[in-house]
Amino acid sequence: MVAQGSFHRGVGWEEHKAWFEKTILGNSRRMFIVLDREDPIGQIRFDRKDLRECVVSVYLLQAFTGRGLGVQAIRKGCAAIFEVWDVDRVMACVRLDNQASRSAFLKSGFQEIEATGLCPVGHYSLTLSRKTVR
Repeated sequence: MVAQGSFHRGVGWEEHKAWFEKTILGNSRRMFIVLDREDPIGQIRFDRKDLRECVVSVYLLQAFTGRGLGVQAIRKGCAAIFEVWDVDRVMACVRLDNQASRSAFLKSGFQEIEATGLCPVGHYSLTLSRKTVR
């Protein structure tokens, strides 16, 4: 069963290649590879919404979840993006049924806020301010 408002579809090589090139060459998205020692285990991506705000997306391979690595990735990724971009805050949209992800963002210093319209219905809205990052 697919949740209302979402869908799954395959992505062809050419479409993926175009997306990846835009990600690497553009200035509105930054993606970092998450490593466990020297092994890639996921990614954290930031999409700029405007000059002062960006949205974060994190993915870890299933074998590496539940060990606090997501919290580390979020903390380090947000610290890096605050160095690269002069944004005031990072936003996260987390599905209501994804309590593990919500917990990781809260442990990383994010705070829940009232829905802003940025996140789709059925998502928590969380934010991290530049001021709160140590």
